[in-house]
Amino acid sequence: MLFLVVLLGIFAAATALDCTGEPDGIYEYTCFSYTRCIQGVAVEIRCNSTDIFDPNQQRCVTPTGGYWPCTNVVNCQNLDDNRYPDYNEGCKSYYTCHNGFFLGNSFCPDGLVFDFEKQLCNWPFNVPPPCGTA
Repeated sequence: MLFLVVLLGIFAAATALDCTGEPDGIYEYTCFSYTRCIQGVAVEIRCNSTDIFDPNQQRCVTPTGGYWPCTNVVNCQNLDDNRYPDYNEGCKSYYTCHNGFFLGNSFCPDGLVFDFEKQLCNWPFNVPPPCGTA
């Protein structure tokens, strides 16, 4: 079941992240959205069009004074539409390219790395090098 809620100009939608038994908090985020577990339910919060997610403040903010918390921007002009491991972060995050545009970084839950072949976060022992040990 998918639901969409607009609250204070921010879109919220159900996600595939399983929060059963997990404490409330933010588990995944990109430059433009974040996924929060609330009472065992995962909810993706999408920032409005003028805001970005600031991991330090744990919320969407309007960039001011040249401050941009998403500093790891990738040039996607010559890349296929896909998700790519961020080797600079030890594959603990990945970025998405679509139609030549960088759509932001996403971060794997603790202990997982990005599995390029399966296009998801996975245990390192299931992922081939250079991201894993399989």
